Amino acid sequence: MHTHSNGAKGLFIAPDGKVYPDTLICSGILPAHLDGKPCPFAQNARLPDPQLLDAEAVGYSIDKGKPGDLCPPCAKQNLPEELLPLRLFKCRQWLWFVVPGLLESDPTRITEGIKK
Repeated sequence: MHTHSNGAKGLFIAPDGKVYPDTLICSGILPAHLDGKPCPFAQNARLPDPQLLDAEAVGYSIDKGKPGDLCPPCAKQNLPEELLPLRLFKCRQWLWFVVPGLLESDPTRITEGIKK
């Protein structure tokens, strides 16, 4: 998966409004309830690469997006109306996050920048 100039595969929005890269959240450095251990849904302490949703796959839910949309496997839900133009997800740790370049207007690919 492409990482952006800051090295983040995902950006997490904390309850206090601060934004943290996946390197801090998925590794377990933050949040405190992970006790310093990587998230059990992470890949190598990073956000898993988004996968194409398959309506026939175990665990598929329309809450994650339509078949063919990209969605990280750790996402519980896509919340499209909340943060356009980026696609907003809720992870299994109940934190909100975005994948830089994954747009609500084109959820089947990751672009280099945000189109206005």
